[in-house]
Amino acid sequence: MNLSRELRYVAAGVFAAALCAPVMASAAAGTSVQAPGDRSAPLGVIEPALPVEMFPEQVEEACGIWQELEWPQAARATDYPVVNTDLVIRGSNQYFNRSQALPVDSQYREYDVNPRTPGQRRDAERLVRDPDSTTVWYTADHYDTFQEISSGCS
Repeated sequence: MNLSRELRYVAAGVFAAALCAPVMASAAAGTSVQAPGDRSAPLGVIEPALPVEMFPEQVEEACGIWQELEWPQAARATDYPVVNTDLVIRGSNQYFNRSQALPVDSQYREYDVNPRTPGQRRDAERLVRDPDSTTVWYTADHYDTFQEISSGCS
């Protein structure tokens, strides 16, 4: 085999790897991968749904805080005091699902995951809840991707 043919094989392999990398990374992360034109699962939804114990510890803690507050619903985002701390946690306002990453036949409310000192900036982690079905979704990246919490956070 001559050198130019070997280089073409290497280049073809690098090109194929570059094309497949997003799909392979998505599969490794457990995200859903859609074929073009497939609308069975929304883009941005990580499969499968998991119990809250399988999420980062702060997600389970936030579920407990919001359950204790009885998942309030307000017209505007509101800071709620976290019991036995000097912290607040914000949420209860409507999440509009403009990206349509979540099922479009529902209304949603958004809730912060991480309590913070009053006046401190919010981070990207949120819980998004459908109050009618009590389905809860977790997003670590400010609504780019969502994963349903199958139990322990309703």
